[in-house]
Amino acid sequence: MHKLEQKYDALIFDMDGVLIDSTSSYPMVIRIAIQWSWRHLLGNIIDCTAFSYDHFYISKTHPAFNDDYDIAWALISIAASRGTKSLKEAFPTPDQWMTILQNFRGDDSVSWVYANFSGAIPRNIIRQLCEEIYFGKDEYFSVNGKAPVLYKGRGLWQQEKPIIDTHWKNFSLPVCIFTGRSWNECLLGLKLLGWEDLPRDRIFTLDDGAPKPSPEGLKVLSTRIGAQNPIFFGDTHSDMEAAKRLGKGKFIYVGKPAENLVTYFRDTKTALRELGFIV
Repeated sequence: MHKLEQKYDALIFDMDGVLIDSTSSYPMVIRIAIQWSWRHLLGNIIDCTAFSYDHFYISKTHPAFNDDYDIAWALISIAASRGTKSLKEAFPTPDQWMTILQNFRGDDSVSWVYANFSGAIPRNIIRQLCEEIYFGKDEYFSVNGKAPVLYKGRGLWQQEKPIIDTHWKNFSLPVCIFTGRSWNECLLGLKLLGWEDLPRDRIFTLDDGAPKPSPEGLKVLSTRIGAQNPIFFGDTHSDMEAAKRLGKGKFIYVGKPAENLVTYFRDTKTALRELGFIV
């Protein structure tokens, strides 16, 4: 068992990749959004799969791309700026995408895209498309009270699975969630976990303020529960950066890190067990 060198007073979890296995939802949302918009919004030719898991994992090594919908928007903007109808010719390879991101300093993806690529599709349209793909026709209507406009297929949220099976009340420390999901997306995750009764004030979503890598969510949640030394479980560079900017507590990386880390665990259940929070 790993020994914690300090006394901690809260457990704060990211949601995707930490509490929820979303490998079959959000990456596929991005792929479908890119292909759909390339054909139906730009009138171009789909001659390759384009977006891959390699693109996704490379995106997650950059602090600006905690928001998966902006990954889709950035990549379709880059492809659209290249002046060809062939998606195969226009879409950056994983290596090219990595090089592009290595030259991007900062965490404001919106300003960066507008300044560097003549994107033919407004950001709000791609975000709406991604949301409709994620929720699907029925769930989108349920949460928004109106029918989707662009995509009427089955919602990819149905492909998600819980990573842990412990109820939040069964931990010895207060539990919070700091997620890049919108509140409506978060509700689906809570339902999957059986955590619908987690108090709203213990959850910080994309709708509540500055997203990661800002530490605002960690600060707000810590203040609400009176935590001075929280543990934050995350799986991306933006999670790690948010914890670093908080300047206190401990960050626990779960999953396969993109860089050399002294402390990481292959999954959240393993981390919780080895740290002594579950048996």
